[in-house]
Amino acid sequence: MSNDSGTTNGAAEYLFRYEDILRAIGRYVDTKGIQDVVLLQLEKGILLRGLQPSSEHDGKELIEQFFTAKELVEHIFTVEDLQRIHEAAKKERGKGSSLFR
Repeated sequence: MSNDSGTTNGAAEYLFRYEDILRAIGRYVDTKGIQDVVLLQLEKGILLRGLQPSSEHDGKELIEQFFTAKELVEHIFTVEDLQRIHEAAKKERGKGSSLFR
């Protein structure tokens, strides 16, 4: 998300590792039930394209949703979106297993 000089293209200065980007986007994909995901890195951010089960099939079991009609969805995650998602996810994470405290 940064150019060769280490600065972002007009957006807030924030450097992400792909690990953090994929974790944030993966959470979005899971909550929306998106399948067949394609990610593209753009100057604006990360473009997500995928297939989501039609809203008329929301009540069906997961296996049934796999075979139902799907809609193409697209979402661009800006640097600000990724920063917000990343910070929210950090707050929700636990302190680790009680076995290691």
